[in-house]
Amino acid sequence: MDANLAQYFLTQGPFAVLFVWLFYSSRRESQEREKQLYQTIDDQNEIIKRFSTKYDIIITKLDDMEERLPPR
Repeated sequence: MDANLAQYFLTQGPFAVLFVWLFYSSRRESQEREKQLYQTIDDQNEIIKRFSTKYDIIITKLDDMEERLPPR
């Protein structure tokens, strides 16, 4: 029984080690990719926030111009 068990681990062990290494490696890469994705999303949110502020200013100026125009 012990010889069979030892033989099993000798034949299947390298595949188990390879699987664990690949799993760990893919988890680490996906974590790095998620960090980059969240950074990109934060950058885009900042750009949208600045655009929103400028849009509000433009709308306010257009409303002021509309008020100055004579009524139709």
